[in-house]
Amino acid sequence: MDVINKLYSTVSQTVSQISLVLPGNPVTREYDVLKHTASAGRGCVWKIYNGVKKSTREEASIFLLEKKQFELYAKDEKEVIFNIIRKGIFQITKLRHPLVLTVQTPLEESRESFAFATEPIFASMANIIGESIPSSVVSELMNYKLHDAELKFGILQLFEGLNFIHNEAKLIHRNISPHSILLNTNGAWKLFGFDYSVSSSENEFECDFYENRNTNILSFPDLNFVAPECILNNKCTSRSDYYSIGMLICVIYLKTCNPYKSRNNDISDFKIRAANLSTSKHPILEKVPPIVQGVVEPLLSFNPEQRPDLRQVAKDPFFDDIGVKSLNYLDTLFQRDNQEKAKFYKGLQQIINKLPARMNINRILPYLTKEFVSPTMIPFVLPNVFSIAKLCNQAEFEKHIFVHLKSIMSLQEPVQILLIFMQNMELMLKLTSPNDVKMYVLPMMYKALESNSSQIQELCLEIIPSFAYLVDFQSMKNSLLPRIKHICNSNGPTSMRVNCLLCIGKLLPHLDKWVCLDEILLFLPTVSSREPAVIMALIGIFKVAANHELLGIPKEFCVRKVLPFLWPLSIENGLTLQQYNTIMAFIKDLEKRIETEHKATLQQLDTEDTSALPVAFDQRQVDVVPTNLTINNRDSKSVASVRPQTSLTSTTTTQPLGYPSLQPTPKQTSPPIMDMFGSWSMNDTSNQAQQRPLLVSANNNFPGSLSANYLNNNGFGSSSMPLAIENASNKFQRPLLANLTNPDKLNTNYKPNNGNGSSNSILTKEDILEFLK
Repeated sequence: MDVINKLYSTVSQTVSQISLVLPGNPVTREYDVLKHTASAGRGCVWKIYNGVKKSTREEASIFLLEKKQFELYAKDEKEVIFNIIRKGIFQITKLRHPLVLTVQTPLEESRESFAFATEPIFASMANIIGESIPSSVVSELMNYKLHDAELKFGILQLFEGLNFIHNEAKLIHRNISPHSILLNTNGAWKLFGFDYSVSSSENEFECDFYENRNTNILSFPDLNFVAPECILNNKCTSRSDYYSIGMLICVIYLKTCNPYKSRNNDISDFKIRAANLSTSKHPILEKVPPIVQGVVEPLLSFNPEQRPDLRQVAKDPFFDDIGVKSLNYLDTLFQRDNQEKAKFYKGLQQIINKLPARMNINRILPYLTKEFVSPTMIPFVLPNVFSIAKLCNQAEFEKHIFVHLKSIMSLQEPVQILLIFMQNMELMLKLTSPNDVKMYVLPMMYKALESNSSQIQELCLEIIPSFAYLVDFQSMKNSLLPRIKHICNSNGPTSMRVNCLLCIGKLLPHLDKWVCLDEILLFLPTVSSREPAVIMALIGIFKVAANHELLGIPKEFCVRKVLPFLWPLSIENGLTLQQYNTIMAFIKDLEKRIETEHKATLQQLDTEDTSALPVAFDQRQVDVVPTNLTINNRDSKSVASVRPQTSLTSTTTTQPLGYPSLQPTPKQTSPPIMDMFGSWSMNDTSNQAQQRPLLVSANNNFPGSLSANYLNNNGFGSSSMPLAIENASNKFQRPLLANLTNPDKLNTNYKPNNGNGSSNSILTKEDILEFLK
């Protein structure tokens, strides 16, 4: 929030400042004025703002001159300055040339200011050198460095622009200086500052710069760049501009706007210096690099006639640079046929790598994107576009490159277009926003996979793993994998199936475990081909899935799905011994893993079962039942058949005698529960309806008067008496009968089953016989 508030505050202050300066100025009706980015003109009196045209939303620059700068001057002096300013803007508005600043909205004057709108401007040469840099762009301009090729090409642009001024417009500029050279946002150098320009219809023009020499410095040009003949003789020709441009080249290399370190309005100093040039070389030559001296020394000659024509200077070895030549060739490219263009574009990639990204984007890219209208030329220019993209950050790529690529992504012919896109897919995914990836990039990749060209498909399969980490999960699962599997099961050559499987194997680390199992491992058995290469590719996928730390194959899946599929593969015809050994080694490895894992599981379960037994189990009072009997019709391996049956004893209470009902027991719905003795509880309904009575062995001799304590079978253990009482949990139980060997002595102590295991009621012989009826 602090950053947003600070940004909002800065913008608000800028808008507030502009609003104070531009109230009522007609320019504000057509443009939204934004940030202060540059300054230009004599003394940098013009402030340059970024702007946007309200009607078309096109970018522009707004030039603003505040009249309050001249409040200290007399009225007559101010009027002289304002007339000079008006003259310069009116003159440049009439000129139309690519190397002259383009005025979009003519000069508008209000009581507080002058303003007009132009093409978007980055900065003036004075700003780049380091003078009058606006505070809002200090860091940007201080770090701005002109590349050698960029500098040389810019100088050649000035030569061309001056030739137009002299030969076509018939003007003498008379104000060539860093303040009158502007760089637009595309890096082109533009002429500005026609405030002191005069007609060159005559070969020589008499000019007195200094008739108002006692007024302010804005009444005449910067004397650092004025030719000697203008200062000494008040004579001016088109070759006077040659001297000025020679000085401009020097100060650009020296990075200063005031090479003499003198007061700009001290005319006497300049006259002395100009006079000395007649007998000696220009002193500034000693300060510039030697390679520059060869170019500027003829231009700085004292005698105007000795200054060479600018076309001749352009042939100097100083400009013999491959980057400069390429840029010059691009300017004439549309005059050439497609064969010449194609030959040039093939070699352009090497040049692009030697130039800065700014120069490639601003100077070369516009020529390349213009060729997108011709599909036959796209395969020649597209590799160069991607070479430039490699030098860009994401913002530059989206702003300058991707907006043009969108229009050609849907093209299917010629097929080389898709091939080039596939080769640069990783770069595109890195530099493109997620929304544009889903809308433009991935659909193009899907089209490539569905292409009729096997070459394109195989290239896609080869490069997809390299950028798989940039593809979102849903696109991978629902769009990319299905298309690869479709190609794999198509009627293509074996090499295509192998490439599909290799691609899938490389994609596994980018999938989650369940997608791997459901979408990949279950798909592999559907691959119909059993060529050795295909089989080994299948084995490779299983190996990756089994060994990857984030994937793995569950033992159940392995036993039921994988091993039954692998065993038949191992005996397929055509396999070499080495391939067979590889398959068998993998199968044995899987089996060993399954065995080890399952043993560990069983051991863990065994430990848990033992630890779950009650601690006081062996200390409880129990009644022993013969061990050769089973409970509830369980098989002979049940716990009841191998251990003594026991029952808990508790304090007995007298209960009224009650006989069980003969109605069948309702089925219970709750799951079976094992009691501590191993018998199934009363909740086990599998055989309760026909539950057998638990019989006491006939060989068991009851002590005393054959009395014993019994518990009926109520589902909580075993019992030995044919009696049960009704309770909330179980309304009746079938009687539990003893196998009586001596009925005459039957006088048995009987305990009714109250669910807790004990009772004191006595059952007579007559009672039992009556019950048996």
